[in-house]
Amino acid sequence: MKLLMATGNPGKVEELTALLAPFGVELVCLKDLALPADCPETGESFLENSKQKAFYYQRLSGLPVVADDSGLEVDALGGAPGIHSARFGGLETHMEKRRYLLDLLKSVEPEYRTARFCCAAVFFDGRTYLSAEATIEGFITLAERGDKGFGYDPIFATEWDGPTTAELELDVKNRISHRGKAFQQLLTLLQQHSVFEK
Repeated sequence: MKLLMATGNPGKVEELTALLAPFGVELVCLKDLALPADCPETGESFLENSKQKAFYYQRLSGLPVVADDSGLEVDALGGAPGIHSARFGGLETHMEKRRYLLDLLKSVEPEYRTARFCCAAVFFDGRTYLSAEATIEGFITLAERGDKGFGYDPIFATEWDGPTTAELELDVKNRISHRGKAFQQLLTLLQQHSVFEK
């Protein structure tokens, strides 16, 4: 089976490729098919946005699609950036967004720097629609650490004195991360519906 992941983010593709390895699925992304990353994201939740992407790119490509929408919720910021994580502060690069977030929290004590990563993952092949959601709880660190992740990974740790998700090996991250857990749940649903078989 050829499966389209509705993203232009190479980090997400790498994570899902590792998860799909036992299934013999050929994973392609938007860039592989020269598809524009122009899907409108007008939902009010991670699930609404991921469903919107899955339906949009399934119609464009004719392929089964997996899509996700994920982001960071910081309690001291009232849950921001949330569904606006990719466009936080109107900034372009991951580094700019991380530095902006750290600056917003510079006067916040460690015990109040609680946060969570959230992910909603969706599969749609034109007929079957499946979805899964997961979160991972943690803290926003005082400084960036690690170079294995992407996005907000270098400033998020599940334990205050533990490694950031950018310091974890990919197999470890996939076991505990919001995206890893959501896609693991989705893969289980796909097997239950006989879409995938090991």
